[in-house]
Amino acid sequence: MNLTRRQSFFFVLFVIFTLAPGVAWAQDRDAIIAKAKGEKDFVYYSTTDIRDGTAMVHAFQKKYPFIEPKLFRLGSTQIVVKVLQEHRGGAHLFDVISATSFQFYEIFKENLFQKYESPERRAFAEDFKDKDGYWVSAYHNASVMAYNTHLLKPVDLPKSYDDLLDPKWKGKMLMDSRETEWYASMLQILGKEKGLRLMRGLAKQDLSFRPGRTLITQVLASGEAPLAVNDYDHLVQSAKKRGAPVESLPATPVVSRVTPMALGRYAPHPNVGKLFIDFALSEEGQKILRGFGRSSARKGIEPDDLQRKGIKLYVSDISLAKDYARYDKEFREIFGLK
Repeated sequence: MNLTRRQSFFFVLFVIFTLAPGVAWAQDRDAIIAKAKGEKDFVYYSTTDIRDGTAMVHAFQKKYPFIEPKLFRLGSTQIVVKVLQEHRGGAHLFDVISATSFQFYEIFKENLFQKYESPERRAFAEDFKDKDGYWVSAYHNASVMAYNTHLLKPVDLPKSYDDLLDPKWKGKMLMDSRETEWYASMLQILGKEKGLRLMRGLAKQDLSFRPGRTLITQVLASGEAPLAVNDYDHLVQSAKKRGAPVESLPATPVVSRVTPMALGRYAPHPNVGKLFIDFALSEEGQKILRGFGRSSARKGIEPDDLQRKGIKLYVSDISLAKDYARYDKEFREIFGLK
């Protein structure tokens, strides 16, 4: 192949800007793997369902058999308490954390994470990662209305959240009693005045409260109530696949809660932690989570039901957590919760 001087120049640029980063990444990865072999252990704190977390850890160990992983599955409140107590006691035991957004923020604001620019983060949509290189959302949970298909016909369904204020829905709706983040997000998206009007209107509808979306889905499927104000779409779709008479109703806005994953600032095994983050965010890792019905923000992964329908997601802003106490007090006062 005969190239002119000009062509040769651009060919060199092509190599530098396309091939060189890949070579550098491979070299960095080899160095990380070499160091990880010396660390061996891996400690992972997560609020993820034990089934999903265990599957991810087992697949990671299969890929890197020299690593001995330890998974600690913790509730949303438990993970904050555990991490902060350990930190204040001078113990830094975890390598990686993945947690629901508001709980993640409580740990993040204590400066307990370090930046790690995983090469996999480039494949994720901007709304699902921070701009400074600390975290990427391992998966996200979209909040939707949901209904029992045996109790409601399509013609009877509400078309918006405002429709839920109709007297005909009084005493017929379920709602999660731990909805501070959804409440704060709705006020941010709708505007404070409109958001508060909706919440105060819902509070007059004699709602039936349950602690947690999993329980909400079970109660809805049992026929105890025909409609849920806010359920997770992946839980509804999973129950539907098992034969439950439930379906999602994605009224605007559909608030999606991120689940950030990050490397501990004082990680005892930082290189193993980096390998795990790379794996969890990789196409292979995301396919594992997707196989359990989780929603991925990685490009090229099979879309979930909402993505196939082109439903716009309003990603929850984790910085709202800085005013968590105020939002929680408002939420509980409006809905009469202790």
